[in-house]
Amino acid sequence: NAPIHIITDTVVDKIYGEQVLEGLRAAGLNVHKSVMRADEGDSSGEASTEHFKTMSSLMECADEILERGINKNSAIISLGGGVVNNLAGVLAGMLYRGVALVHLPTTTMSTFDAALDFKQAVNHPLGKNLLGSYYPASLIAIDPNALATLSERHCLNGIAEALKHGLTQSKELTDAIVEPLRHGDLHKVLRDGAYLESICKAALEIKAPTLDSYNNTDFNEFCPQYGHAVGHSVEHMSWSGKAHSPLLHGEAVAIGMCVSAEVALLKGICTQKVVDEHYDVVGATGLPVYVPASMDPVKLIRQMRFDKHTLKNPAMGLCAELGGMAMNPEGDTYSFEVNEEELVAALEANV
Repeated sequence: NAPIHIITDTVVDKIYGEQVLEGLRAAGLNVHKSVMRADEGDSSGEASTEHFKTMSSLMECADEILERGINKNSAIISLGGGVVNNLAGVLAGMLYRGVALVHLPTTTMSTFDAALDFKQAVNHPLGKNLLGSYYPASLIAIDPNALATLSERHCLNGIAEALKHGLTQSKELTDAIVEPLRHGDLHKVLRDGAYLESICKAALEIKAPTLDSYNNTDFNEFCPQYGHAVGHSVEHMSWSGKAHSPLLHGEAVAIGMCVSAEVALLKGICTQKVVDEHYDVVGATGLPVYVPASMDPVKLIRQMRFDKHTLKNPAMGLCAELGGMAMNPEGDTYSFEVNEEELVAALEANV
């Protein structure tokens, strides 16, 4: 009879909220539901909760949960996309210093990546995902049929994260993601349940090992973060004024992966062929490859100081080839420090 709390958003709640709530209650569970705000159509043109991935939303949900009741045997269930997964993850890790966390993902971003990971965070006005913790889910229940309600843009949003693992770990996964989109009808492929399920399974199988023995090698840190050092800055800046068109997380990461390839070329880590392959495979999916012209490279680099891997300079993982990350010859690490001159040159090459 421990209280169980579902966290969802106003968009997903209309589709699945009551179905999940009543289903769990019919199973004899003591379940409550908290609904965070979401935009039906925000300035990016898509349904989104990104604007509400804040400490304010976190505390609103925490207040409801504490008022309704919770004990050490309680569970937090996320029902939604990556933002809901992350916010629920922070709540589960904080309440009573940790209660069970369950994910019911409803987007490709959560199904292919966010729900599988144990990095939980909310945003801060100064940057993305600056407040959070590492807290794994106790259970993740994936139903690919839940992806049927997504727009094409939201489908591609999560595919970018699956492609990240292809570019860093597996040419076979890269081809499995890209070739159907390159040679088929994009709309039909993104509505093909068999395609989405196959990508879900492949992404899960290749991502899971990076979550095991996490502290034994920094490959398991820099592989899942490929493209994110630049991508997080691009994403954050895209939402910071009318001069820019807002980007979804996966769109910004797609751009970040192409810029990362330019960095690798400048450092002599990869060949021009590898850079060209990045632009080719990312572009073939329909994802963006270029930093928006409205963004100032110097301001982007300044924003990167909030990336968790930035010490004196930003640090990132880089690919030596398609499907393989480079080991830094200066140490037993997959991390490469990138100075401002190199970042400016990489951003200027990304045109």
